[in-house]
Amino acid sequence: MRALNVAYWESTWGCPTVIIALMQPTSPPPFQTRREVERYFSGKTIKCLLCGRRFRRLWGHLAAKHGMSVNDYRSRFGLPWSRGLTSAASRTASGWTLERKKKARQVAQQSRFFELAHLTPRREPAPFLKTQAIQNLGSYAVGFGEAFEEKVRALFDKGLSDAAIARTLNVGRATVTYRTMHWRKPKRKNKR
Repeated sequence: MRALNVAYWESTWGCPTVIIALMQPTSPPPFQTRREVERYFSGKTIKCLLCGRRFRRLWGHLAAKHGMSVNDYRSRFGLPWSRGLTSAASRTASGWTLERKKKARQVAQQSRFFELAHLTPRREPAPFLKTQAIQNLGSYAVGFGEAFEEKVRALFDKGLSDAAIARTLNVGRATVTYRTMHWRKPKRKNKR
């Protein structure tokens, strides 16, 4: 899709004298698949989807030239939140090896960083991730409601095992166990 941008220049008398119509691309649709996202990040440079220039690391350019934050860019073009806006070549040259990541993870766990850090608001996942999740779930993508809970409770009260209930309702056993674990009597612990 292309948008028509019209620029007006006024003469010294205040009337429009020149009208130029420029065809400029509007923002492209968000990425549709994980493969498209990986292809976008896989080269020596990544392309700015706003102006078309190529960079090894995009965040500085976005702030300086477009006045846009990295998060705004990701949400606008459907890029995942967990991936930095750096090219594959820049990412490999950064020095973050598996060993270094492991050490950083250990330091964060020892310092209780993840327990003490402030909570961030939950972000909307990238559109291609939603699509992929629905494709992976297949027919189970539909949420379970009160009617499903009532069916599980009725079969549970009849004395059926979780596996039998799951087979009867054509769902995974973990789905049934998640609901029935609250209805079971707690097992007594042997005191010795």
